[in-house]
Amino acid sequence: MLKLFPAVISSACCAVRGCPLNPRFFASKYVKPYCLSIYLPMHLSIPQQFFVNLKPNLKSNLKPLDVFKPFTALGKNVVATTLTLTSLLFSPAVFSAGTNFAPASQSVNQSLSQPSLYAILMAEFAADRGRIDQALAIYKQQSFLADAAPVFERALGLSLQNEPPQLSLAFANAWQQQNPDHVPAIFYVTHLALKAHEYELAGEKLNQILQYDPDADLSQILIGIYPTEARDQAELLATLNRLDIKNNPSLLVMKAGLLLQFQQPKAALVAINRALKTNPKSPAFLTLKADILQALSPSNQVIAFIVQARKTVPDNKALFVYQIRYMLKQGKSAQVWQQLNARANQQFLADEEIKLLAALVGIDLKKYAAADRLLKALIASPNFKDQANYYLAVSAERQNLLNDAIGYYGKVMQPDLVLKARQQQIDLLISQSRFEEAIASSVKLREQFDSFAPQSYIMQASILQKNNQAAQALALLNSAQTSLPNNTDILFAKVLLLPDDDYASKLRLLKELIRLAPANVDYQLEYAQTLVNLKQNNEEVTALLTALINDKEVGLKARQILSQQALHQSDNATVISLLSDNFDIVPDVISGLLLQQAYLNLGNQKEAERINQILVNELGYQPENLQ
Repeated sequence: MLKLFPAVISSACCAVRGCPLNPRFFASKYVKPYCLSIYLPMHLSIPQQFFVNLKPNLKSNLKPLDVFKPFTALGKNVVATTLTLTSLLFSPAVFSAGTNFAPASQSVNQSLSQPSLYAILMAEFAADRGRIDQALAIYKQQSFLADAAPVFERALGLSLQNEPPQLSLAFANAWQQQNPDHVPAIFYVTHLALKAHEYELAGEKLNQILQYDPDADLSQILIGIYPTEARDQAELLATLNRLDIKNNPSLLVMKAGLLLQFQQPKAALVAINRALKTNPKSPAFLTLKADILQALSPSNQVIAFIVQARKTVPDNKALFVYQIRYMLKQGKSAQVWQQLNARANQQFLADEEIKLLAALVGIDLKKYAAADRLLKALIASPNFKDQANYYLAVSAERQNLLNDAIGYYGKVMQPDLVLKARQQQIDLLISQSRFEEAIASSVKLREQFDSFAPQSYIMQASILQKNNQAAQALALLNSAQTSLPNNTDILFAKVLLLPDDDYASKLRLLKELIRLAPANVDYQLEYAQTLVNLKQNNEEVTALLTALINDKEVGLKARQILSQQALHQSDNATVISLLSDNFDIVPDVISGLLLQQAYLNLGNQKEAERINQILVNELGYQPENLQ
C-alpha cells in the first residue's frame, strides 16, 4: 500500500477548507483544515501511467453551493502526482450505483477507515464519462468514511447538479448528522431545506447556527430560496416567527419582506429597523424600509426618508435609481429632471443606465435637445446603442421629424426591440404612402432575423392590404403558410384578411386555429363572432363567451358579441343588461350602437336619443337617421 501526502488528496477533492456557500467565510471562521491519509492499492498487473493534475479551488466569488471540478490541468501551484494504475479505465466498477447512505462500517469492499484515492479517481472518471449514478454512489459511500469532508462536498456538488433537491437534502442531512461538528454542513442542510420547502428542518438547523453564532452571516444561505407560492411563504414566515432571531440581519430582513407581503407593514417596520441597527448603511435594507414605508406613510414622507437614506450612502447607484423611479411613479418628472442634472449627481449621469433614464424623462418633458444629446452619447455603447436609436426615433417622431425617425428605427437591431421598431418604421412609411420602402423593410426583417419571419410576412401582407392589394396580400400569406405550416399567427392573419362575407373560409381556418391553440382568447372571440354573423350554434357561442364576460381585457368584446346574438334573437333586454352599465361609465361606439338598436326595438325613443347624443357629442359618431 502506498500512502500519499495529505495535500494530494485534499487537492483532489478541492474545497479542503472551503464551503460552496462562501469558502473564504468558512475558512476564516469555522472550518479547520481537513488532511486525509489515503492508501492506494498497488497490486497492478498491467501498468499504465496517468498524470493527474490536482488543484485546490478556493475562489471567494463562488455562487451558493457551486459545484467544484476537482481535476484541472491549468493554473499555478499545480500538484502533479504520477500514479501507476492497472487498467483504471477498463476494469469494471468496484462500486454499484445506488442512493443509500451507508456508514463506513457498512461500505462494501471498503476495508479502510479513510477514503481511497483509487475510488475517488474511479468516481471522477465515471462522472467525466457521464456515468453519474455510479460516480455519485462511489462518492457518497466514500464521504461517510473518516475525515472525508472534501469528498462530501464533491458528492454534494454532483448531487445538486444531477438529483432532485429532496435527494440532495437527504444525503446532506444524513452526512451532517454523522458529522455534527462540521459547521458548513449545517449551512448546506439549511440552504437545501429552505429550497426544498422543508421549513421544520430548516428552522431546526437555523436555530443550531444561531446558537453557535447569533451574528452568523446567513445571506449566502438565503440566496435563491425565497418561495414564490403564498402557502410556502406563510410557512416560512411561521418558521421565522418560531426562531430566536435576536438581531440577525439576514433573518430579520427576510422576515420583514414576508410580513410586508402579507400586509403587515407595521410588524415589518419593526423587523427592518432592528436589521438596520446592525447594518445601517446597507442599500438593500434601506430600500426595503422604503418599500415598507410606502404602505404606511404619505409619499412626501417616503421621499424624505429616501433623501435621508441617500445621505448615508451618497455614492450608491441603486438607492439613487430607487429615488428617481419612486418620484417618477408619483408624477414628479420635473423634480426628477432637476435631480438627474444636479451637480451633486453628475457622477450618476455618467452611468449609461442612468443616462438612458434621464433621456426618457427629457423626452417626456419635451426637452428634446437635451434628451437627444444624452441618447447620441449612448450610440457608441454596445449595451445601449439599440435603445438609444429607438428612443432617438421616438424623440424625432414627437418632433414631427419623420424621416429622422424612420432612419433611427431602421438602425435598431436588439431582438427584443427590433420588431416594435420595424413596425413603427413601417407605419411611418405607410403614412407617407411609401409602400415599396415599407415592403423592403418587412422583407429585410426576416432576412436579418429568422425567428421573426412569420411577423415579417404578416407586416408585408398588411402593407399590401393598405395599398389596396388584398389579393396579393392573401397570396403572400398562402405562400408563407407553405413554408411555415401550422403557424397560428399566419393562419389568424389570413382570417382577418379574408373578405367580411367569406364566412365559410373564415370558419374553416378558425376551427383549425382552435384545434392548434384551444386556449387562445383571440381565436375564441373571432370564432364566436363568425358564428354570430352566420347565426349558427347559439348555444356554443353562449358557452364560449360566458366565461369571458368578466375578463378585464376581453370582457367588453365578449359582451358585445353576445349582444349581437341577442339582437338576432330579439332579446333586447339581454343587450341592455350586458352593456348599459359599462356604457354609462366608459362609452364606446359599438356598445352605443347595439344599445341604441335595442332601445329602438323596445320603442324607447327617449333612451335611444340619449344614447345617440353620447355617440355624436362625446364619441364623434355620425349617425344614420333614427327609425
